[in-house]
Amino acid sequence: MENQEPKHDKEINFSDHLIESEISPIHKGRGKIFEIKDNPDKIVRMESFEDLEERYKGQVDPVVIGELGQKLYSELKDRYGINAPVDFIIGKGDEDKDVIYAIVDKIDGTDLDKIEVTPELTEEVEKLYASIAQYYLDKLPEEGGLYLADINSASQYVYGKKKGDEVPHIYLVDTDFYIRDGKVALCNVVLWLYRHMVSVERKYGKEFTRAREIIQQILDTPLPQNITTEQKSAAEEIISKTKGYLRGSLPIDDNDAHPIFSDLE
Repeated sequence: MENQEPKHDKEINFSDHLIESEISPIHKGRGKIFEIKDNPDKIVRMESFEDLEERYKGQVDPVVIGELGQKLYSELKDRYGINAPVDFIIGKGDEDKDVIYAIVDKIDGTDLDKIEVTPELTEEVEKLYASIAQYYLDKLPEEGGLYLADINSASQYVYGKKKGDEVPHIYLVDTDFYIRDGKVALCNVVLWLYRHMVSVERKYGKEFTRAREIIQQILDTPLPQNITTEQKSAAEEIISKTKGYLRGSLPIDDNDAHPIFSDLE
């Protein structure tokens, strides 16, 4: 991605140019998915400023959230080789409300959790999870480092071709604004990275050795000094549980709080 900031145009209103995509029902519960009437190669989702203000408790301007999202998804591609072909545009939606449009290249392919397994694809998926793990390893010691908290599930990735591709690639197509900066929250994200990854390993029939090594590095990395005693205690509990999962000595706890619903900081 070359763009580092979303396009700003409060007068843009795609509402009259959108039709509900045939894939929208598949993603029921995550908001409708649209296509542009005169450009079938793009998929469009929108988030209202109102929803973003509620999610971030009014502490971050939605325009800033859009800018951060563009920067972080671009970073995934530029530094970690994780393709997330999205552009964010700030404009108007239904009832003239301020929204952020997420415009993603339409991928002709299949979700990684539903696709038929091949040796070639298994190698690509293993690399993907190593890249995700490396992303979080790099974020842990970074002072004030922002990160995407919800990029770990195979269902968020499609293996296929976008317009102009000669060969298929893995694409991250679920590009929501779940941005965090807390170190305790990051420990919980890594716990869920493992939870998602182990189910993918079962599907693809092998352990992802490099990703597991990097996750172990994350768990062994000292916590930052500038966190509270309560935060340190919470982080240590999550780290201990994740180590147990990684060793296979603890069963998965169905009560683990997913990062997008967690209040951890």
